[in-house]
Amino acid sequence: MLRIIVVDDEELPMMRLKRLLTEISEHSEIATFLDPLDAYDYARSHRVDIAFLDISMPDVNGMKLAGLLVDIHPNIEFIFVTGFDEYAVRAFEINALDYIMKPVTIERLTVTMEKIRRVHRPVVAGADLEVHLFGGMRIHYQGAGGGRELLKLRSPKTEELFAFLICKRTVSREEIIDMLWSGLLPDKAWKNLNSTLYYIRKAIDASNCSCEITTMGDEIRLHTDGLYCDLYEFERLWKEIRHTSERNADLLERAAALYTGPLLQGKSCEWAIPYIRHSEKQYMELLELLAQHYRECHQPIRALHYYSEIVKLDGTREDIHVELIRVLVELGRKHEATRQYQQLEEMLLRELDVRPDPKIKEMLL
Repeated sequence: MLRIIVVDDEELPMMRLKRLLTEISEHSEIATFLDPLDAYDYARSHRVDIAFLDISMPDVNGMKLAGLLVDIHPNIEFIFVTGFDEYAVRAFEINALDYIMKPVTIERLTVTMEKIRRVHRPVVAGADLEVHLFGGMRIHYQGAGGGRELLKLRSPKTEELFAFLICKRTVSREEIIDMLWSGLLPDKAWKNLNSTLYYIRKAIDASNCSCEITTMGDEIRLHTDGLYCDLYEFERLWKEIRHTSERNADLLERAAALYTGPLLQGKSCEWAIPYIRHSEKQYMELLELLAQHYRECHQPIRALHYYSEIVKLDGTREDIHVELIRVLVELGRKHEATRQYQQLEEMLLRELDVRPDPKIKEMLL
């Protein structure tokens, strides 16, 4: 359960934010405060995971309160809420998780909750090495003081080999060389593989993690005991979703929250292309299942969010454009529905040199 505090010296926006949070965050405990010092006193005796702070408050503003709260709870996440754009840069300079302009809308708050779910993802019990491949590669281990520390590998090629082992788990030396050192003479490629493998093991050993890489003959194997990987968790949840007869929104939300961007984003790994495409396809299916679920549950705002995310990833999905238009019409937002139709029309003319089905335009009348 997430422990959330909302601090705003104006009661109406504070209560509106609490109502919206209650609507879209089922497993949360939310406390509200008009006085920043009351919030600070509360935090001294209660665990707080997330703080929604209004920036413009008298005496103790949101920025100052954030500084006080982080001294009590070093892992607390901040979302700043304000009506003034000038504060945006300052908010991110102190590592805020997000920044929301007033008046807060449920669509914008849904985006924030997605970020919160990604940060507070469940990690496999007993894992002392965390590997994140979605949205770029990041490796953390549990430091001596109990906090997470970044595991640094020697070079981009060392990172690529480790990512390759994460994805393959067990692989032959020949396959590694074909994929990572195909342009080198066999003897040189063999030496590069051995030295790169050595530096990976050295980094893992220095972190005192239980994760092991073993070799037996031609085979190299990554042992995943004590290792958490967002890709593994994504695959596990996806398999559970596929084998569950009833649609489980919690499973869908948890799986979708793991996808923080394309696999190994920012790295040029040709061997990873099939993995990248497959995981993106699975993610889009998750978004569509979530959108359908919230349509059936009569929660059009949440459905709108997921349909919009699909269009961002694949603007050629005419069927999703149509669903977006339909939901916007149902919500009485005809102007936005018309704009969505215009985007669809422009896309079809540009990509296929055709116009939308006339029945779609009839929805706007």
